Amino acid sequence: MKKLLLGLSLMGTFALSNFTFAQKTENPKFVGNIEGIKEYSLTNGMRVLLIPDGSQSNMVVNIIYHVGSKDEGYGEKGMAHLLEHMLFKSTKNLGDIKKQLSDKGGAANGTTYYDRTNYYEIFPSNDENLKWAINMEADRMINATILQTDLDKEFSVVRNEFEIGENNPSGVLMEKVFSTAYMWHNYGNSTIGSKEDIERVKANTLRKFYEKYYQPDNATLIIAGKFDENNALKYIAENFSNLPKPTRELGGTYTVEPPQDGEKTVVLNRAGESKLVAAAYHTSAYADKDFAALAALSEILTGNPSGYLYKSLVETQKVSAIWAYSPESRDPGMMYFNFDVPKDKNLDVTEKLVKTELDKIATTNYTEEDLARAKSKLVKQIADTKNNTIGYAISLTEIVGAGNYKLAFLYRDNVEKLTLADIKNVAQKYFKSNNRTIGLFVPSANEMRVKPSEYLPSQIASLTSNYKGKDLEKEAAPFEASIANLKKNVTEGVLSNGMKYGLINKEVKGDKVMATFKFLLGNEKDLAGKNTIGDLTADLLKAGTKTKTKEQIQDKLDQLKSSIDTRISGQNLFISLSTYKNNYPEVMDILKDMLANSTFPQNELTKTISEYTTALEGQLKDPQALAQNELQRLAMPYPKESVFYTASLQEEIDNTRKVTRDQIVNFYENIMGANTGFGTVLGNLDPKIAASSLENTFGKWNAKSKYTEIKPTYFDTKKIDKNFLTPDKENAMALGTESFKMDQKSADYPALLLANEILGSGGFLSARLPMRLREKEGISYGVGSFLNVPVSNDVASWGFYALLNPTKRDAVESAVKDEVSKALKDGFTADEVTTNKKSYANIQKTMLGMDNTLINLVNKKLQYGVSLDEYDALNSKIANLKQEEVNAALRKYLTLDRLTSVYAGDFNKK
Repeated sequence: MKKLLLGLSLMGTFALSNFTFAQKTENPKFVGNIEGIKEYSLTNGMRVLLIPDGSQSNMVVNIIYHVGSKDEGYGEKGMAHLLEHMLFKSTKNLGDIKKQLSDKGGAANGTTYYDRTNYYEIFPSNDENLKWAINMEADRMINATILQTDLDKEFSVVRNEFEIGENNPSGVLMEKVFSTAYMWHNYGNSTIGSKEDIERVKANTLRKFYEKYYQPDNATLIIAGKFDENNALKYIAENFSNLPKPTRELGGTYTVEPPQDGEKTVVLNRAGESKLVAAAYHTSAYADKDFAALAALSEILTGNPSGYLYKSLVETQKVSAIWAYSPESRDPGMMYFNFDVPKDKNLDVTEKLVKTELDKIATTNYTEEDLARAKSKLVKQIADTKNNTIGYAISLTEIVGAGNYKLAFLYRDNVEKLTLADIKNVAQKYFKSNNRTIGLFVPSANEMRVKPSEYLPSQIASLTSNYKGKDLEKEAAPFEASIANLKKNVTEGVLSNGMKYGLINKEVKGDKVMATFKFLLGNEKDLAGKNTIGDLTADLLKAGTKTKTKEQIQDKLDQLKSSIDTRISGQNLFISLSTYKNNYPEVMDILKDMLANSTFPQNELTKTISEYTTALEGQLKDPQALAQNELQRLAMPYPKESVFYTASLQEEIDNTRKVTRDQIVNFYENIMGANTGFGTVLGNLDPKIAASSLENTFGKWNAKSKYTEIKPTYFDTKKIDKNFLTPDKENAMALGTESFKMDQKSADYPALLLANEILGSGGFLSARLPMRLREKEGISYGVGSFLNVPVSNDVASWGFYALLNPTKRDAVESAVKDEVSKALKDGFTADEVTTNKKSYANIQKTMLGMDNTLINLVNKKLQYGVSLDEYDALNSKIANLKQEEVNAALRKYLTLDRLTSVYAGDFNKK
């Protein structure tokens, strides 16, 4: 990277008073190894964490800056988040960052929150990608261009992102509650910032913020997955060690929120159908030992089905749903409760009921059973996070922002050591009405106020400096991300009832086991008009069995660090399972019990119907939900009895309210079964044990209704542009689609797939549609295209989507159609074809390193007989495509003359 001579040539960009002379290249200094996380440091103050995992075929490079919305001053609200967007533009040395990310074919993102900003890239594991990612992050640390011309376009994209959030009632309410609860601390300000500040900030102001915080002494670099550690340290030395440590002292923030001295209330009046009650209490920083006890208390209060608040409010149908949230924050944070209120309930009455139940938190006599249940759930969550190395490296972002990565281990240790006294202590300490924000001033003598403990840097250093962690876990065996290797490690079989299965022998960190099953159900006659019944039946499979209550099922799964999820879509019942090697047989026994002995209690059905209808009521005026629903109804006008029929949102509400327990039981007993199904299990399991467990679970679970595939009907789409008004919604949604006939065996499929990549779905925001609408014109935060080509029928479609400010409706329509017209008229360039072939190949390599991709490939083979080799064959066909083949496919199947489009938003806004 930059030596002294080059650094002096950039005097106009960087204040020299902030720098010492550039150092010579130095190797990172090893600090220690905490449970597989190897820590290094550089003289310039930068920290490095390496998390090697040979069982992965991908790697992630994640850099975290200790700056977030907490650090913003007057007139700077939203600056940290806006700067995050700008750092994806370009640097002086590398140029267009997004294009290069697209060419590499990796997954990338940047995020901003209260205490930190991070940037990460996930790539297939190879030395070229490792070297490029480290070089790129070092370059944009100090050489981002931050041009006013780029900012002029990007601010409207960020504003559109702001507007999208404004459409979410629960999100806006949480923002208002936080801003009311905090008088002085910047946690009271939304991370996305003030719309006015976003619109008015200038590039030179943004640059000052960048130069202050984007420096090596304020950064932590994490590299995780499969990579060469020696090369990683070498590239870090070459790119980061010679960056000088600034002479400026950041100093940190010093605002301490005073104790709240009375209950506060904020009322939000917005358009929408949902009703909500929320409550927030000032609590602790993540570094505080209390955080673990508070996390457990949150589970004890809100967990479904055993939580105290859940039982008193959801089970009694006073509210339809409840959730809680506590940010992992550097300074004392909040515990926030959200209560969804059914449309027919009185909000004032519900608020009083909620407050009555919240007032019981401090005096409830919690039990050892409550504590054990909560600890099981938290330990499972911690293990699941830690054993997904790529996700773990990204999740550490919040912990690093909270002060130090070792705090994650301390939190785990604190969870494991929790006692009932700890739970009762935090319940009594924090959950006082005068510490709550739901405002009236109530005079009171000798008020006992809550003052959360402040954690100074020296205290966090003391907590973490000598922490050693637990013994290192056994490393998972490497697994090459290739079809050839997958084929070597797949075993296929058939159960006694005809169900097909696949076993992928792959070690996953922590001996994790994952499985996905798909069962094909019923026929046109037996499924007629039963879409909603099927949805509810799948959702209620965990509601209780002849041997276990819903609570006992959930408790056991939490103790086993496992999960089972079920859903139905059309003729398909999907079951996904996540567990660990030693627990696999027991979890399969739980699943068998659910499938063979479910009882569908009436009270659980009633609660679920209330939850469904409340959620649907919240979508009635939501632009995204409305646009998606209406587009499906326009483009696919099936009769009401069809399994493919899309009901209107209000119809779905009405249909849900009509479902009876008898209908659920009938569907369960007659439609559901495993005899026409298949599934894949991934993990390091003994094949005999795995197969025996599958036979035991599914071998005798057979459907009475004979399965006959219901083929979709082909409908010619028409040229339609239809508006749907959603008053007082800040964001709008545009969706469009057109139909054509094609299946994945078509000779044109590879060319059309690549054409869609170039037009709207490929790369990192570098396809034509996002480049035009987001990067150049700044009129849409999220825009792109999608292609749906099935395996077993020829009912295919192409479409586009765009999120937008309602005032930009005509501009978005014009830009989308103009880009499609240009592509059809002039075609794609040879360079576009070459670039996207390369990025597509890299993306497929990345995807092959993901466990879900391996499972899906085997399941596709089991269902359709599609050879695993087809994955490589399709990639090979795409790699050999010629420019004229791609353009010919686009013109053959796409035309604006059949494009059906819907636009949902408040288009009366000026």
